[in-house]
Amino acid sequence: MKCPNCQSRAVRLNGYPWYICIKCEHEFRREEMIQELVDKFMENRDTLRAKFTEKHPEDYKGIVTEVVKLLKGTYEYSNLDPDCIHEIDDGDYQGTLLYMIASTGYQPDNYWYVKIAYGSCSGCDTLEGIREYGSNPPNEEQAQEYMTLALHIVQGLKKLEG
Repeated sequence: MKCPNCQSRAVRLNGYPWYICIKCEHEFRREEMIQELVDKFMENRDTLRAKFTEKHPEDYKGIVTEVVKLLKGTYEYSNLDPDCIHEIDDGDYQGTLLYMIASTGYQPDNYWYVKIAYGSCSGCDTLEGIREYGSNPPNEEQAQEYMTLALHIVQGLKKLEG
């Protein structure tokens, strides 16, 4: 395991998944993707690819929403609510979007989140770079890049604990 700060070797502390860097002594938690969600995404990726070949996603929230719709029905995560996704954006022309996804039902008590960094132009923003400001339907390369972005969203999805 490498330290996210200095890339030096880190060792596991008592109480996995916590680690400490042997050089800078930074303590951090190993964030792991939820494999069950990745498996569900991979099983149903053709459905999402079809959507991305029809038209360009409007924004990151549109991609997050489609991902959540795709993941609905996964055993433990069957209650992700694609109609209850909240976007937090404290950036200006660039920053980090935080998406909070509630569980279904009245007064949800479970939430998931994913963070997405964005930029101000096609050179520094993934979505704008894929879209290329064109109005034509997505080509095959663009559809594949949208799928890669969607997979990264799935891999970054975490359950809010505490």
